[in-house]
Amino acid sequence: MRSNDRSFERAMALAALSGLKIALGPAMLANARGWPGRENWLMVAMGEMFLDKLGVFPPRYRPSLLIPHSLMGAWVAHESLREDGEDDPWAAVAGGLVAASVAVAAPVARMTIHKLIGVPDSILGLAEDYLALSYASDVMEVPMDQLTSAAREVVDDVRRRARPTFESMGLPV
Repeated sequence: MRSNDRSFERAMALAALSGLKIALGPAMLANARGWPGRENWLMVAMGEMFLDKLGVFPPRYRPSLLIPHSLMGAWVAHESLREDGEDDPWAAVAGGLVAASVAVAAPVARMTIHKLIGVPDSILGLAEDYLALSYASDVMEVPMDQLTSAAREVVDDVRRRARPTFESMGLPV
């Protein structure tokens, strides 16, 4: 496989991840490439996964989320290729289409599995997140334990920052 084929494959995989969770593609790219502020991307991705389990978001295939998923897929595909030193004017278009396709297909697959087998949607959501993270680990060639460690660091940082606020309100930390 030529290097530009591998770069394009990685860019489209990151776009697909953004189709699942808006911030997941950029979080994986930022983490793998050591971008400054990568912790912010990781925090947003983890927050999105958490809030998704609470059911606060409309379905991804609705325009209110389909558009952000598509735009982020376009952006992360372009950025990934740019970081690899490649300039493909169609990367953003392809990335946006990939993200939109995944944003539509994933919830339909979850609904179908739920109806056919009866697996609760919350379990399917957790399985989807695990598969997304496992796929991201493979695509970005970052061991899963490194992703876990990065997530733990972000949670510890949030806890450290929030501690004074909770303590000032008399809440246990």
